[in-house]
Amino acid sequence: MTNKIKNIPCKVDALSLTWSPQELLGLKHLAKIGACLKTGLVIDARYNSLNRHLHSLENKKNSEFSQIPAFDHVAYGNVLNRYKDNCQEITREFNNRRYKDLDIKSMSLAENEVAARYELRDMLKGEFDVDTTISNNKRLDNLLDNIGIDLLDILCCGEVERFVCRLNNVFTEESYMWTVKNNPAGRFNYQYSANLYADGEQAGIIAWGGRNLGCYVSFMGAGCNALDMPRLYREIHKIPSMKITRIDLAHDDMEGKYSVDVARKMAKKGGFCAGGRPSSYMYIESGHLKSKQDKQLIKEHFKSSKKSDSKTTIKKAYRFIPDKGRSLYIGSRESGKLLRVYEKGIQMGDPNDKWVRWEVELHSKQRIIPLDAMIKPSEYLAGAYPALSFLNEEQSVIKTIVKTASMTIDRIIENQVISTRKAINMMRVLCGFNDSKIIDTFLKGIVDPFSKASMPQRLKISITEELFLEQLSEELLAT
Repeated sequence: MTNKIKNIPCKVDALSLTWSPQELLGLKHLAKIGACLKTGLVIDARYNSLNRHLHSLENKKNSEFSQIPAFDHVAYGNVLNRYKDNCQEITREFNNRRYKDLDIKSMSLAENEVAARYELRDMLKGEFDVDTTISNNKRLDNLLDNIGIDLLDILCCGEVERFVCRLNNVFTEESYMWTVKNNPAGRFNYQYSANLYADGEQAGIIAWGGRNLGCYVSFMGAGCNALDMPRLYREIHKIPSMKITRIDLAHDDMEGKYSVDVARKMAKKGGFCAGGRPSSYMYIESGHLKSKQDKQLIKEHFKSSKKSDSKTTIKKAYRFIPDKGRSLYIGSRESGKLLRVYEKGIQMGDPNDKWVRWEVELHSKQRIIPLDAMIKPSEYLAGAYPALSFLNEEQSVIKTIVKTASMTIDRIIENQVISTRKAINMMRVLCGFNDSKIIDTFLKGIVDPFSKASMPQRLKISITEELFLEQLSEELLAT
């Protein structure tokens, strides 16, 4: 087998994306800095938004009045009654606003989305209360509950409708037609969802919801085939909040040159170890049990049996025939990186087909997946493991992010008390140390008690506290 590197074509076989409307991105930032909405801001914003709609209806009413002949009291009364009914309807919708329940005759989704954007911007213009004593999640819940999830649902639904519209007009190969069917319930922790169909074949799912501050879309198999991937990349790669949560990169070896047996040999030579902990694996083969004639078994049977014993029989022996295909799995979904090498042709029903698929499934867990992977699948598949370098002379490696846990003072004290209380008791009871000697023993070797290096590495403190420690450290050195 030649080791010459070639640029072998690969493809995207699954793609999942998440993003948020621009207005909702600011809510995450506000929660991080401890901002909480004042009730007055919410009431004023809703009141102003409702007044904008009522003012629009009043202008429409006055326009109709100007076209009515003089002294036509019936026509005048009809316009006035319609105006009152519309005002009541819009006020009722604002008080019980849910985009799924809106009446098409009065307020379309697009009109509601514009109103929701103005209303949210009005809320975020005012002054906020700041509360850093509660967790980030609780601060975010405070913002969402005060603003109203239904208002945020409208913004997310508008994003989804535009995305589906562009599927049919921008993001898709010319021969495909996309349709959407709403689901009765949400998916993937989103409140609302709908199935996507390409030429009538299920090709993915789209979900959205204000509680999640955004939208989610997933394309599988047929959906990726229907997409114009370069055009989709050009349109979305500048969106700051756009993120790949999953992507499957696949190479189809139709000649079976790189078989499952070759993959197993690569694994034994360390071809799927990229540093760190060795990858886990799973090898599966499926098929039928087939009877076999063991010549040695038959020979020994006739030597040991008597001629008169005509009833003696040989028990049948069987062997495993993997005629339903073999698969090798490297890695795991839990780690966010899984390689599958399997006999695709045999699994599709043709026992003589040599088609082998090499497929890497990447999740955003512990890694940031670049949007470039959508248009450079060969490079990123070749860079997934050293053994896959045969796919492309250029390899793009996605590095794993190692997260260091940050701990508060109370949590560190709690953990250290649990781990050291028995040692302290031993020093008191068996060694006869007094409290002062115990403390001196634990603090031995610390020269500058106020420096960051003398604190636990995982300690999470504020900027103010860190500056205060630096000031104390400088004073200590000065003395």
